[in-house]
Amino acid sequence: MNALLFAILLTAASPPFEAQTLDGQTHAGPLTEFNADRVTLQTAAGPVSLETEKLAGLSSTQKVLPGAKTAGAVVELLDGSVVSAQQYLCRNGQAQITLVDGQVIEAPAAKVLSVRFQRESEAMAAEWSRLVGAKRTSDLLVIRKDESIDYQKGALQNVTEEAVQFNLDGDVLPVKRTKVYGFAYHHPSGDELPAAVCRITDSSGSQWSARTVALAEQLQWTTPTGLAVSLPLDKIVQIDFSGGKIVYLSDLKPESVAWKPFFGAAKPVPAMEQFYAPRQDRNFDGGPLQLGGNPYRKGMVLHSRTELTYRLPGGFSRFRAVAGIDDAVRPNGKVHLVIRGDDKILLDAAVAGNDPPKPIDVDVAAVRRLTILVDFGDSMNVGDHLLLCNARISK
Repeated sequence: MNALLFAILLTAASPPFEAQTLDGQTHAGPLTEFNADRVTLQTAAGPVSLETEKLAGLSSTQKVLPGAKTAGAVVELLDGSVVSAQQYLCRNGQAQITLVDGQVIEAPAAKVLSVRFQRESEAMAAEWSRLVGAKRTSDLLVIRKDESIDYQKGALQNVTEEAVQFNLDGDVLPVKRTKVYGFAYHHPSGDELPAAVCRITDSSGSQWSARTVALAEQLQWTTPTGLAVSLPLDKIVQIDFSGGKIVYLSDLKPESVAWKPFFGAAKPVPAMEQFYAPRQDRNFDGGPLQLGGNPYRKGMVLHSRTELTYRLPGGFSRFRAVAGIDDAVRPNGKVHLVIRGDDKILLDAAVAGNDPPKPIDVDVAAVRRLTILVDFGDSMNVGDHLLLCNARISK
């Protein structure tokens, strides 16, 4: 099959993807080429080829399936991949992971960090994360006891459909899988893994670190731990290239947050401060962020008069966002937006509910503290719901 015919057939079968670059541009269309260096989409205006180093990510209209959180096992690999699986088995140090679609992947147990069999509550999730993340000198077997978990130190051996074999002080105990919350392998310090070029989320909810990637009849990738995986494009939800290159403000904890009411109170009212506090990735009503008719997955909403200050990590050069009054309250709202880098004003602008969305792109290369002030406009504070969509710092 010649290359042109293959590209035509691939385009016809491929679902549309949206590519977002680090500088805020977007391009949409089916994928026709994909490797570690370059992505090509067939857009309405023709083919667009983008270097992966300049990409923030790719997203499709596909969603994580509703039943993804009820997987039979959640397997975390040493490279940070988190796999939703039907089944996890291990015999003589060789693990067998059955994915939700029935695909079976084999890997040395030495590449597996942890396996969780049971669904978790918020309290159990915190304790599980602490156990798995802590330094240890042995394997851990974690048992569920009502709404809490406990653990034993020892050596994990074979894992069958019925039991987890666990060597405890020289005695090999077959612990029923129904009693096992999960387990974690001990890994002595060793060689560093190859770097990942992207992180792939599929419709089962799995999140894969990928060091190589290629597009043929399916999307194919290899994890830093050496696992080879392939899935149809219509099973791919998101491909994130932003690791280390981009950080969203909604994922950072501000150094300080200050809100003042339009009509000053004699003393602070905690209930009001909480009500008008900034929201991350949702609007004030708990709905999605929407600006100019376009929904945004990441961002924040701030009510006048709010001032946020962030201490920025080093190595980032630009702050970008799309600013505007929330579609939910337009055409109301008029605020005064001031962005400062340390003591220097980077942006000073009025934003009103009848204005189009305003792109923001400022230099923060030498900035240690970024301050965002949403001050009152000339309409008191009615409808002053300012959205900063895709607010992010990038390298």
